[in-house]
Amino acid sequence: MSFRNMSVVGPFRSRKGVFLGVIQGLAEHWGMSPAALRIIIITLSIFLAFWPTVITYFVAAIIMPLQPLRPISERDRQLMLLGRADPNTLVNSLISRADDIERKTRRLEDYVTSKGFRAGQPL
Repeated sequence: MSFRNMSVVGPFRSRKGVFLGVIQGLAEHWGMSPAALRIIIITLSIFLAFWPTVITYFVAAIIMPLQPLRPISERDRQLMLLGRADPNTLVNSLISRADDIERKTRRLEDYVTSKGFRAGQPL
């Protein structure tokens, strides 16, 4: 798994997981095989402590967010990182994004209201 595909904001519970998707999500986040991680966790729970491992698993299932239905875009990934770092930078980024949307909307309005525009004609 490449670094680009890894989650930036932390591991997600996988929608493809066997039971609640915790181990699958952690394996995807760390870039390892889910089978290997399952073997490691089962071995640790047998030799160390069964109930604390089970409780930790269910707590992780509650805490970890479910994997998004659509992939996170690079822009959204950057906004998530900015949100964790500095509120002022996040606000400036959102203002810049709003200005960009407004500029595109004005350009579209100018085109639609121009004399050369005909309804039903491809853009």
